[in-house]
Amino acid sequence: MAAINECDLQSAHNELKLCRICLDNDNASDIISPCLCSGGSAYVHRKCLNDWRSENANGRAFKFCDICQFEYVNETVVNDSEADRKRLLKYHLLVIRDLTLTVLLVQLVIIGLAYLSKIADRNRDNIKHLFPEWMNTFVIYYLSGIILFLALLGIFGLIVLCYGWGHGGGGRHNCDFISNICYRSNSGSKGGMFVIVVAIVLICAFIGIFVGIILSVAILKQSMKRHTNKLWLRQEAEKYIVKDFQERRNELDKYKNNNHIFTKPLTDSDTDNGIA
Repeated sequence: MAAINECDLQSAHNELKLCRICLDNDNASDIISPCLCSGGSAYVHRKCLNDWRSENANGRAFKFCDICQFEYVNETVVNDSEADRKRLLKYHLLVIRDLTLTVLLVQLVIIGLAYLSKIADRNRDNIKHLFPEWMNTFVIYYLSGIILFLALLGIFGLIVLCYGWGHGGGGRHNCDFISNICYRSNSGSKGGMFVIVVAIVLICAFIGIFVGIILSVAILKQSMKRHTNKLWLRQEAEKYIVKDFQERRNELDKYKNNNHIFTKPLTDSDTDNGIA
């Protein structure tokens, strides 16, 4: 009877331990108390905490509790060379996966534009006549999709140019120039309109090449830098294990006095050199 009551008390105690991130008490063996927080914020799943640490919000979350500002104590540092090699391999595979998904997304857009080009050209074959007769139909419309994709990037670049230089007048002149071309194309014959439309698309595609390069270098590099840092921190969170003070809250006193509030955000050099 006493054993049953003890089990009931333990079960009731576990039910009170809710993870402050996922607000659930599943997998009670994974719930820890890593900091000075008390009450409903005292407990957190180790996995949830590692996921949150890998986000590194404000450059602080990896090493510090965002509620009580306590610096986590690393109970165990995994120094297994084989485990490090596997983590590094996993990190590289995740980066390659994201790059592959980005390329596939671009290809999907290009194929979609190629399909729309084929539908628009099914009656007159105007687009097919722009390419050599020996060229395969799929290749023709795939190249058309690439050109249209670059043209969209070029149009995006022109829009940015117009609005970016609007206050100085230079961008407005460029927009007026494009508007005049469109107006003249509307006043011409259908054949002339098609030629002018093709010319505009090619011009925009030419601009789109440079816009695409700039966007690829600027945006992709920045986003991948953030993402790769996150992936790396996710691996580091598994390597540097946060100490659990769940049954030994009294030990927090000796860390409380030596605990310094971290004011400098975590930098890339901290990530590259390892986080102790």
